[in-house]
Amino acid sequence: MEKKLVSGLVLIIMLFAALPYSAGAVNEGNVLKYTSSGNAFGGGDKLQINQDIQGDLVLAGSRLEINGNTLDDFIGAGGELIINGNISGNILAAGGSVTVNGNVGGDVAAVGGQIFLSRDSVVEGDVLLGGGEVTLNGLVNGNGEISTGTLKTGDGFKLKGNLELQAENYPSNLRDKVDGNLNIKQSNATENQEKTSEGFGIFSFILGLLASLALGLILISLFPDFVSGLAELIKDSPLKAGLLGFLILVFLPVLSIVLLITIFGWSLSVLTILLFALALLIATVPVKLLAGEIIYNKIFKKDAGKMVYYLIGAVIFAILYEIPLVGGLIRFIALLIGLGVIAAWIGLRTRATR
Repeated sequence: MEKKLVSGLVLIIMLFAALPYSAGAVNEGNVLKYTSSGNAFGGGDKLQINQDIQGDLVLAGSRLEINGNTLDDFIGAGGELIINGNISGNILAAGGSVTVNGNVGGDVAAVGGQIFLSRDSVVEGDVLLGGGEVTLNGLVNGNGEISTGTLKTGDGFKLKGNLELQAENYPSNLRDKVDGNLNIKQSNATENQEKTSEGFGIFSFILGLLASLALGLILISLFPDFVSGLAELIKDSPLKAGLLGFLILVFLPVLSIVLLITIFGWSLSVLTILLFALALLIATVPVKLLAGEIIYNKIFKKDAGKMVYYLIGAVIFAILYEIPLVGGLIRFIALLIGLGVIAAWIGLRTRATR
């Protein structure tokens, strides 16, 4: 399950990395796009960031290495994350391995197979960590909450606040390294097996949310007019969009199969399948954007940027998806509406060019 989620996230980002659109990417084939407010969004196979980022940094890919400083938050997901630069805000990360070598001005929340906090790192806020193996060798000025199979600590590790730990193995001298209260719940193999499904559920939720955020923010950053146009079409008639999406979901795969078995239609069938797969990937992005805009405007009675709208919509939909039965229905309806407006947008563009 974990490998499938990570692989899916990497494929999504690499799909955009294949686009001939790059601004500031260090390695060819990667995408790093800046906004006017100083935020940066990107992804790729192996992405290395050597420059400083003036705002937030949101990345996804198989291997991410951040050498420059980030003046706000860092959000990342991938196979391997290496954070060498200083992060002035918070870190939210998920991956096969997550390594923090720089200083962090806020909190660190990370899940992964292996999590490392190096000797030279200082975390000013709290740490919330979950992984198969967690290694701590830096200074944490806040509190800690850690769930892991094995906790390892180095000579340089010190936690100034309270620590809540759930682990099967941990150092015998851990008490000496925690200034505040230390609450340990030791888990055995049987307990770990019983909680495997729950752990995967949390991990899946975080990875799913990060994948959704990375995909949507990159798409909005690269093609703002396209995504905004789709959201406007949903406003006009969400019911018609949903019905059109249902027709596409039913008949387009059938059409692709029919074309595939004909002599001259196989190439068109392959192209149709690829476009359909791409539409499925991005279908819910305009739905989440519009939902976030409506909710934000109703609560705060003012306008904000597309990035803020999408962040709100993506988080709300991620939570709704977790509701038994209802979550699946909401996901399906959002997919239908998204497919419908993509088809409507293509139809309008086709008629406009005639």
